[in-house]
Amino acid sequence: MSKQLWLVIRQTYKTRVKTPGYWMLVLAPVLILAVIAAVGFIITATQSHKTPVVGVVNQPALTQYLKHDKTVGVKTQAVTTQAKAAAELRKGKLDAYLQIKNKQFALISSADGETVSETKLQASLTNYTVAMKAAALHLSSAQLQDLMTPPTLTTKVQSNKGQSNGGDAADTANYLLASGIGILIFVFLTAYVGMIAQEIANEKSSRIMEILLAATSPAVQFFGKLIGIAGLAVTHAGVYLVAGLLVNIFAPQYKYLKTLKSLLTGVDISFAIMTALIALVAIFMYMVLTAIVAAMVNDQSQVQQAVAPMTYFAMIGYILTFTLNGQPHNMFLNVLSYIPFISQTLMPARLGLQYATMGQAAIALGLEVIVLIFLSRFGLRVYARNVLTYNDGNITKAALGSLKGLFVKHQD
Repeated sequence: MSKQLWLVIRQTYKTRVKTPGYWMLVLAPVLILAVIAAVGFIITATQSHKTPVVGVVNQPALTQYLKHDKTVGVKTQAVTTQAKAAAELRKGKLDAYLQIKNKQFALISSADGETVSETKLQASLTNYTVAMKAAALHLSSAQLQDLMTPPTLTTKVQSNKGQSNGGDAADTANYLLASGIGILIFVFLTAYVGMIAQEIANEKSSRIMEILLAATSPAVQFFGKLIGIAGLAVTHAGVYLVAGLLVNIFAPQYKYLKTLKSLLTGVDISFAIMTALIALVAIFMYMVLTAIVAAMVNDQSQVQQAVAPMTYFAMIGYILTFTLNGQPHNMFLNVLSYIPFISQTLMPARLGLQYATMGQAAIALGLEVIVLIFLSRFGLRVYARNVLTYNDGNITKAALGSLKGLFVKHQD
């Protein structure tokens, strides 16, 4: 039986791994990222680096201040009247002009001119206004400097892993990490759930299953296909890992890679291993359930109907992942992160946000393993009973009726 099982595993793996569709699934995200990076590089390389020219209407002191302020990133010109500034703006001699009316600043920009950073200009105008008010109050330069020096605030986050830097940047990084984990696991799960459904439906619709079961047992076909498809998922992950290592070796200073590294600053090997185990067991669990349901389809036209409920169910954990950030003690989310079929995205996300410990993640993994063993044991019986049965009518109704076999003890 072990030899037959190995033959089914190898045949399932080799058949799929040689197809262009599989490699499109594997390489599509990499190609998309490569295209995005290439477009970003081209846009950056071809963008205009011309410094915008800003006219300042009838404000000599402000004109001189902005000329000496290099942080604002503009060239300034003194303009005597608003009408002259508007005329030069229309001719393209100015990219924008600045005027003061009723003690308020107004920036008028040309639609096709160089962009002026409103944030930098606002900061510069704020400093200018403070300096003018300080001069009116006869404050010394030292007093003005002391007045304008902002307080410093250092943020640290204390967790079971020790102390790390906090603040808005850290919160954003944690949120992006949790969201990225949810997206990656959901993509893997839906891809391989659909693959196992197609594998079984192909053989059943071509009536080749009768021949296969004449030479082997349902258990060999059931577990052989599951392990073969799981091998494809491991290969898929391995390709991404190797690609990441190659980029890290040959382009360590690439800005997007540096951004990714900043997101993964708090990630250690134990987190990576635990996340991989939870995701892998969940994918296998979903594939077992899908194989049971796929055994009830009659042809390829019913595959989508059979797989849709699995996808919708997997989306629960995926969607809830985006709500985790900032809610470490939400009872509803915490409980769901332990429930199999949902925990595969929620628990790794909580772990990445340091809302959960390794012990809690191990409990979620243990529950997944228990459900996987139960589902595999009783699912095999349902698979064996339905793989040679062809049902007419609604596949969902047939599936619900057959799944009762998970809890009904049959006499041989």
